[in-house]
Amino acid sequence: MRMDIRLPTPVRGLLLENPHPQEIILEGLSLSGAYLRPPVRVGEAILEIQLPELEDLKLSAQKVREDERGTAVRFLFAEEQSLLKLWNFILARLSPYWGKACPYCNRGVVVKGRCSTCRFLVDIKKSTYIYEHMAETLPLRVGQYARVLASGEALRVYTLLNRLTLCKQGYKPDIEFVGSCSRMLEVFSLIRKVAPLDVPVLILGESGTGKELVAQAIHERSLRRNNPFVAINCAAIPEALLEAELFGYEKGSFTGASASKMGKAELAHTGTLFLDEIGDLPLNLQAKLLRFLEKGEVQRIGEVRPRRVDVRILAATNRDLSRAVREGAFREDLYYRLAVFTLELPPLRERGEDKLILADYFLRKFSMEYHVKRRFSAAAKNAILEYEWPGNVREMINKIRRAIIVSESEEITPGDLGLGSNGPMEKQPTHPSRMKARDLDGEALYRLLSENDFNVSRTARKLGVSRPTLYKLIKKHGLKLER
Repeated sequence: MRMDIRLPTPVRGLLLENPHPQEIILEGLSLSGAYLRPPVRVGEAILEIQLPELEDLKLSAQKVREDERGTAVRFLFAEEQSLLKLWNFILARLSPYWGKACPYCNRGVVVKGRCSTCRFLVDIKKSTYIYEHMAETLPLRVGQYARVLASGEALRVYTLLNRLTLCKQGYKPDIEFVGSCSRMLEVFSLIRKVAPLDVPVLILGESGTGKELVAQAIHERSLRRNNPFVAINCAAIPEALLEAELFGYEKGSFTGASASKMGKAELAHTGTLFLDEIGDLPLNLQAKLLRFLEKGEVQRIGEVRPRRVDVRILAATNRDLSRAVREGAFREDLYYRLAVFTLELPPLRERGEDKLILADYFLRKFSMEYHVKRRFSAAAKNAILEYEWPGNVREMINKIRRAIIVSESEEITPGDLGLGSNGPMEKQPTHPSRMKARDLDGEALYRLLSENDFNVSRTARKLGVSRPTLYKLIKKHGLKLER
């Protein structure tokens, strides 16, 4: 007995092998898989199924067996839309062959939309049929995979099912937050603690470390998770337009205001407003933002009466705001309003083995997006670990995307990443801030500590080193921390 209806007519397709695609015929096409003719000699493959009148469909396939009919493959769907697209194609071509016998067991008769023998639903024209059929056959499908899974893989499947269950309850884990280094584990712990509390959070870290991802993680674990998450980059919008973007405006309030527009603050009502690059907010807008935080009201440009808005504020910056306060570039009262709770993200260069864990995650993610198979060579893994990653996670994402595109084989090399002998980054210099830390004498280090009020975290961030490294330097030069 089969679990999916097979299409009686053959379908053309391509086996996307490097360097040249191979034409194939798919027989017995179903959601589970198909027979490929001529037989193919690969364990895993990317197929392009040619769907007349529709855009061709790319799928990952895994070899199951080979017999006189050809090579039997199982389809692996990375996206729900791909499965639905294939089902709609099959459904549209079933009606000429539809008889009274059950299409699953070929024995039973259909009674009230269900087979009298195998008991499968067969009311295929029902709009929700495929969802109901998948729900009914899920235990059988999982059982098929369970027989070939190693114990560690079975545990990952179990974890995935738990994650999906949590998602149904409104909790969405951020897979990008992976890693085991102590500083990131501390960040994960703090996110869990602060997320349910409706207080402002200030997220600090170098450019590209994932501050917006942290903000989204906080929102998705908060009591406001089912309400809007609205982000605004304070550095990306010209100063003259920033107030209108943040607080909105009324029709006719200035040249070009042909209609009223809600600002980001209003759009985030009952949800979370994320102010990225808050350190670049002009002083005159800092005063208006402070008033908004204190009163919970916004006033559109050209409007007389303020509007009540209920939002949680999350903010992020790569600047030293406490120093900006001392220099008069940032309001002290606003700083303390925002910094009720502070999270500091470590740069990627200080995350050790996490670099490779993140790289593997992004490689899998983008390979599925591009419908290709890619893996890192041993040399590429070493290059990832040794590289300083001055652009942090954002740079890693860009390099991996490019490597998947330019790689001429399944194996990604250091050159594909721009980190090896064929790439522009072969002789990547030591991170300048680290070189500076290593070359500092005791007097210079003491002066830098003094300039940062003997704050170890802030001084370490300036030097581009971890706090333990800075403590070693302090001990090496026999310095004492003062306040």
